[in-house]
Amino acid sequence: MTSFRNILFIAFLLLASISCQSRKAPIAELQDQLVKDSISLNKLQVKYQDRLQADFHWCDSMLMFVPKDQIDRFFNTLNLTQAYLNQFNEMLPVMKHDITYTRQQLVNLQNDLDTHYISDSLFHVYLKDEHAVADTLHNRILYFQDRLNQQDRELQSLKKNIGKAASK
Repeated sequence: MTSFRNILFIAFLLLASISCQSRKAPIAELQDQLVKDSISLNKLQVKYQDRLQADFHWCDSMLMFVPKDQIDRFFNTLNLTQAYLNQFNEMLPVMKHDITYTRQQLVNLQNDLDTHYISDSLFHVYLKDEHAVADTLHNRILYFQDRLNQQDRELQSLKKNIGKAASK
């Protein structure tokens, strides 16, 4: 009878260990996603924030040398660029905070999991919430990558066209 209890106890420990390992994988994947997103966000900031702002100001200051009948076609691109830059500048600290906060929440969730502080069902609820936050952050970064890249191309073209129009 004692050996049967020992076998059951060992089986229970093995199942608990497997269950715990299978719950650690999604946390690690989410942590990896947040690290990659943090790197992408920093690259966006370095690549576009200052340069787009400088290009915007250059184009804006050169509009006074452009014939008045051509200003509108340049002005629309400048307005859109300014809107995306303002949106990015407003969201940047929010996104950085959310990345840091979510990474800490995942560490806390891992600790709660390791110490058996939370149940499996509660673990999945919390993990689902953190996953939603991480996915939202990821999609925001993709949105800004697309928009800022597009505006960069537009501004480079605009700079050439304003230079040509101003020299006439």
